[in-house]
Amino acid sequence: MVLQLANAYAAFESTVSEADLVIARFFPNGFWVAEENDEVVGFAYGYFKDIPNEVLARWGASKVGYIALMAVHPGYRNKGIGTALLSRLLEEFREAGADLIMVHCPAEAKEARNLYDKFGFEIRSYDMKKRL
Repeated sequence: MVLQLANAYAAFESTVSEADLVIARFFPNGFWVAEENDEVVGFAYGYFKDIPNEVLARWGASKVGYIALMAVHPGYRNKGIGTALLSRLLEEFREAGADLIMVHCPAEAKEARNLYDKFGFEIRSYDMKKRL
């Protein structure tokens, strides 16, 4: 069910496969699911990125967490599920020693951007494209 939710609402560069979720095994506390009536209605997962020391120094960080995917079924949005999932994931990162969290968010994902804004995430780069 997580794969269906991911592919319907969180995949913006390619189809999400079981292989994409394998990385969650390396930080099991970074994988959270929201259920209602035994149905998965949302999920969030992240892991720690291996960042070179010189980059960490430039960023002023020592351990970087990366939010890999997060989605809430549209029928369950605006009910606090995304907020709860993101809060829990950030707390797990904090408890594991992260001092910087990164996330890539598609420009068209306005609700997700609003959530990240609410949590104090800052824009660090622009990923741009141009059709020829």
